[in-house]
Amino acid sequence: NAQQETQFSQYYHNPYFFNPAAGGMTRTMQFNAGFRRQWVGIDGSPQTFYATGHSEIKLSGEKSADVIGEFNPQFENIFDSPEVNVGRSKHVIGGKAISDVIGPFQKNSILGSYAYHIPFNREHMMSLGLSAGWTNFGINSSKVTLLNEDDPQYDNFFARNANQNIFDMNAGIAYYSENFHFGVASTQLLNNDMVIDQIMTENNYGRHLYVYGMYRIETDDEFELEPHFMLQTIQGAPLSFNLGTRIHFDRKYWANVAYRFGDAINVGFGMNVARNFTFGYTYDFGSGAVQTVSNNVHEIHLGYILGRNRNVERELSR
Repeated sequence: NAQQETQFSQYYHNPYFFNPAAGGMTRTMQFNAGFRRQWVGIDGSPQTFYATGHSEIKLSGEKSADVIGEFNPQFENIFDSPEVNVGRSKHVIGGKAISDVIGPFQKNSILGSYAYHIPFNREHMMSLGLSAGWTNFGINSSKVTLLNEDDPQYDNFFARNANQNIFDMNAGIAYYSENFHFGVASTQLLNNDMVIDQIMTENNYGRHLYVYGMYRIETDDEFELEPHFMLQTIQGAPLSFNLGTRIHFDRKYWANVAYRFGDAINVGFGMNVARNFTFGYTYDFGSGAVQTVSNNVHEIHLGYILGRNRNVERELSR
């Protein structure tokens, strides 16, 4: 009666995590890593690590301009966030790695992706993305407590192989411009049956659907508002709906407040730092039944942005 895939409060900062069509929107290479620890103080509470990377590429024979543009040309410690690039076709590749642990259950995945971005006109783009790779689901016997510690069938089960490897696929579509981004994505597309050590269970790896959007509103030269939402659903589990707003200052700093209906209020902040890095932190205040036992959910995001260095000689020659 719950989702199988993890959910992140900072989905607006790295939508590529769940949508392979959302990479390569800027003329930079972007690498991100994150950690989410839920319900601190509860034994076996969920904790998730992830790492992603994506970049536009130029195919052999193409005569288009360089796909990676200049980034932070002034070498500022606190740089402006890169702008979304539109108006031309793009080929984008990427990959992600995830480790998700809940009690004795652990799930690890590594997937690679490809996306094609198509211009509608000079201002609007649509992208289609597909990712595929390996997923392992297993049980950590050291975290299992038995009613009968001397259980030969259980001991024999773990002596062989208490995990499953599957081929996994995700897909998504995104529609975006310089100011807005809307996407739909689905994970665990193959709906694989869960088979542990040749034992067919009554469970499967269910398809998850994600629908999200964000829109930047320029209020003046320094401040921007970015309303955003995320809807997540899987058959048999309650609908998860998150609604919030991010406030950007000077394209270098941001603060966020959002509400996940029936679950939590989350607040966060972030900034660009150290020439190429970004940092974000979010704290969730539980508003549902779980807050009676734990009200501590922490989420950290780190990013690294890479572009071409400034070419002063070329500027002088021009």
